[in-house]
Amino acid sequence: MIPDRSRAHELIDHLPRQTWHERSFAYWAEKQLVANDSWWKPLSTVVVGTATTTMSLFLRLGFRKVVVDDLHKLTDVLERERNRPIVTVANHESTADDPIIWGVMPARLWWKPDCTRWTLGARELLYKHPILNAFFALGQTIPTVRGDGIYQLAVEIGLRKLNENKWVHVFPEGRVNQEAQMLRFKWGVGRMIMEAERTPIVVPMFFTGTKQIMPLRQKVPVPRPNPLKSTLYMKVGDAMDFAPLVGEWKAARAKLSSEEAVRLDEQVRIAIVDQLWGSVNSLKIESAVEIQKLGLDDNQ
Repeated sequence: MIPDRSRAHELIDHLPRQTWHERSFAYWAEKQLVANDSWWKPLSTVVVGTATTTMSLFLRLGFRKVVVDDLHKLTDVLERERNRPIVTVANHESTADDPIIWGVMPARLWWKPDCTRWTLGARELLYKHPILNAFFALGQTIPTVRGDGIYQLAVEIGLRKLNENKWVHVFPEGRVNQEAQMLRFKWGVGRMIMEAERTPIVVPMFFTGTKQIMPLRQKVPVPRPNPLKSTLYMKVGDAMDFAPLVGEWKAARAKLSSEEAVRLDEQVRIAIVDQLWGSVNSLKIESAVEIQKLGLDDNQ
């Protein structure tokens, strides 16, 4: 189903505005959706650029070793002249994954708005105060409510950014997972890939090392790297093109009844997220030797 262009605005119109915090959240949700005020781009560039610069220093000073394989598979897609948006997907080891993992990006991209990600982040963890609302909105972190499904405001904003030819990063597991097996991926990313005006180029990624510096249920939820021990490993996979599948879906859908179309939508979403899960899991398997060498295997 191609998204109704007014749906995101309708969802924002229905946000509660009884308290200062609620009014602030609604204000920044609308600003983030449109992002066309004269002040938005320079302020957002400063927030994202500063955060990325800080994370690069954090990795350099706080980690013993940072190993990244095939980062060019992402940077090449970002830097070339493109007429399609980008989606990246990765596993989710800790609440600090974003922005830590973007500290590996080359310095030439830190302050380029077209080469910085939008991402979906848990509203209940990030958007807790009017000042944080402003910071995370300008930091291109879209507030997501876990359990609200694939037609929630976060997915609508994500679609808007893809339709503006932006880069959107998603952690499709939907929550932090520090177990050996990845969780099945949520369907929201499948909907965004299917319904974007131009089918995104999708780049899968796998990383590990953040769960060691920020385990779940620690008393103070802040990263605690050890410069003598902490290690981060990341592997970037080959770009995936779902344009043929999406084209077939659109052609088939046009011939179906509403009820049949809904069933087809679900089947295609499942097929897409299953392929994404398989790609990220393959990267994890391919990385096993390097992970063991670095002492990051789950059996330690």
